Amino acid sequence: MIKAGIVGGSGLTGRELIKIFAKHGKVKIMYVTSLEYPGVEVTKIFPELAGKIQGAFADASKADIYKGIDVAFLCLPHAAAMEFVAKFAEKKIKVIDLSADFRIKDAESYKAWYNKEHEHKDLLKQAVYGLPEFYRKDIKKTKILANPGCYPTSILLGVIPALKNLEVQSIIVDSKSSVSGAGITPAPGNHYLYVNENVTPYKVGRKHRHLAEVEDVIYREFTGKPDIIFTPQVVPMQSGILSCIYMKLKTWQDADSVKKMYADFYKNEPFVRMTDAANVHNVQGTNFCEIYVDGVKESNTLIVITTIDNLVKGASGQAVQNMNIMFGIDEKEGLQ
Repeated sequence: MIKAGIVGGSGLTGRELIKIFAKHGKVKIMYVTSLEYPGVEVTKIFPELAGKIQGAFADASKADIYKGIDVAFLCLPHAAAMEFVAKFAEKKIKVIDLSADFRIKDAESYKAWYNKEHEHKDLLKQAVYGLPEFYRKDIKKTKILANPGCYPTSILLGVIPALKNLEVQSIIVDSKSSVSGAGITPAPGNHYLYVNENVTPYKVGRKHRHLAEVEDVIYREFTGKPDIIFTPQVVPMQSGILSCIYMKLKTWQDADSVKKMYADFYKNEPFVRMTDAANVHNVQGTNFCEIYVDGVKESNTLIVITTIDNLVKGASGQAVQNMNIMFGIDEKEGLQ
């Protein structure tokens, strides 16, 4: 039995981890910490978890969180996670970080986007980016796992097959995300009256910091460096992301042949499936990414639409998928 600790578990990603582990046959939760609610019963904050977990939130400042576990899941704000990663790594405990602190290999880029000097550049080099469909071999061997962000997951799964096989000159991404992408903390922008029957673009063009994560992977792994524009938008959904990706190709490729190329690329992936009709409802509450492929011949434009659940494949589900790989157990355990 894998013994797991969840640090910062009173947010949406922590809640989702608890839900997944309740049906995972090989994991036991040893504790869930919370800065806001130490000593408060977990089910007082999340009544929907009744029957799935017992006990109170622990205090993350206590030294005993580093004892008696095999893996730690960090559901902490950006910049707050890196010190915990360092402490768990020092004690030889595998760690899965759901923040952005170890996703970007270039420390200067991290500083530019997150306004924080990276304090553990040595560990940054050791960390593996946790996109299983592309980095599975490295994930199997790592002890520090940087879980991808939700938008980057939806974008990278949509562009990697094209980047590996076609000459992509530019990429434009239009992503629509649910309200839960803003987290559990109330803010004026995610009040019901503001979000309901509304679509709200934000950080338009090249302002969203997830773009740094996407470019870090693309520019490290592929020879071409296509220009990338990314505009996220909030829509009145509880969970889910739909990313519509427009890739300008140097030479047109028949859409049906590209669709087959994508299907072949992902044919052995348990959580990626092709679709002929993009629909967020098909993936909500699951760890699946669905991919739709089309294009416009007249402008050499390949159109790829991906859908994921931002809290599952975009966060906690992918984290558990990565844990399963790291411990050599069935990748689908707890996620079906």
